[in-house]
Amino acid sequence: MGIKLNLKNVRIGWVNVFEKAADSVNANGQPVKGKFQLTAYLDKNDPQISKLDSTVLEVLTEGMKSSKAAEKWMDKNYGFGNHADKCAIRDLAERDKPIEGLEEGLYFKATSQKRPVIMTSAGERQGSERGLTVDGDDIEGKEVYAGCYANISVEIYWYDAYKTLLVNLLGVRFREDGEAFGGAGEVATDSDLDDDDDTPHKTKRRPSRDEDDEEEERPRKKRRSYEDDEEEERPRKKRRSYEDDEE
Repeated sequence: MGIKLNLKNVRIGWVNVFEKAADSVNANGQPVKGKFQLTAYLDKNDPQISKLDSTVLEVLTEGMKSSKAAEKWMDKNYGFGNHADKCAIRDLAERDKPIEGLEEGLYFKATSQKRPVIMTSAGERQGSERGLTVDGDDIEGKEVYAGCYANISVEIYWYDAYKTLLVNLLGVRFREDGEAFGGAGEVATDSDLDDDDDTPHKTKRRPSRDEDDEEEERPRKKRRSYEDDEEEERPRKKRRSYEDDEE
């Protein structure tokens, strides 16, 4: 089972939504197919964290068939104080390599084999080409980039084969400018990325969907820094917010 969760105005990095990330090799020397992906960062005081907590607990309780087992797993692997390979949602403060300006809070990588819904600040749908709508017209709004703030729609699910909690990327919409960084069965709807839809929605997953190449998500004995090269995402010069342009 998976649950769709919409998060508003979160910082995003490692944005590969117009095209998949490049293929790579994991720590075990195994090839890893590139996916559509982004990394989301939530400040430690973000009120949406409580919604994230409750969603994860519900997913785990359903997956493990026990609320007690779910709570025990969360205490050991999830969120603040933890940086476990078997859980996609991790504590920024527990990283081996801190990210400048993002030292405290939670973060997670959301991935998908299927291109997510991509929307500009004006609500225009985009495809594989930056600067263009799905119809090939020039965009009028602003588009997402690494370092901006965005509304995102994700599906949190329990991958029972490897006892791992993962996050599937459904959609992303530009919200406002931030300091630029260098360097699956569910589908998001336009309303998922609006500001007024905050309710998690249950979804039923097919175990084989989008998991044929999830082997790279297996827990490893040695804890490694999640996205070791994420240190490249150091803030650069701040860009103007699109709200400023509207003044």
